[in-house]
Amino acid sequence: MKMFLRLLIVLMFVACSDDQQKTVQTSTGEFPDQESWNATVLITKEGKTVGVLKAGHVQKFSKKNITLLDENIQVDFYDEQGNHKSVLTALGGKVNDLTQDMEAYGNVIVVSDSGVTLYTDTLKWDNKNQKIYSEIPIMLTTEENDTLYGDSFRSSPDLVNYEIINPRGKSSKTLELE
Repeated sequence: MKMFLRLLIVLMFVACSDDQQKTVQTSTGEFPDQESWNATVLITKEGKTVGVLKAGHVQKFSKKNITLLDENIQVDFYDEQGNHKSVLTALGGKVNDLTQDMEAYGNVIVVSDSGVTLYTDTLKWDNKNQKIYSEIPIMLTTEENDTLYGDSFRSSPDLVNYEIINPRGKSSKTLELE
């Protein structure tokens, strides 16, 4: 019986110390003010939900007004009427707590409900203008099997109205020339 109790105590200690080791210290030696796991955060504009962010791990640094996200993030975007428009997935991200601007990084993919898919390594959310943009190369595919590449990108979060800088690629569409 004593052996069983000792084993139980050791297992509890190991389990507790495992959770404590998940707290990440920044390169400047700071620890987060708040930390949570499997978090869901609402992104609003003028009282309306425009996005729902989910992250496996969230760290808030109040002095820097920064929130770090990791362990696979997902953001669902909605229009002003509450209709789902697209979903973003990435390995990690960072939110400016003052402006609610966000940067997603690491295998960023945005899939719109209209069938357009965007691929890049870093994508930013401009909360004031309700736009997503990338300042690095992107690849975009459409429902019609078009594939476009560009040096940078700017769009509405539903990928309906987008601008590609230095576009190139292939399309299955035909053009009528006069």
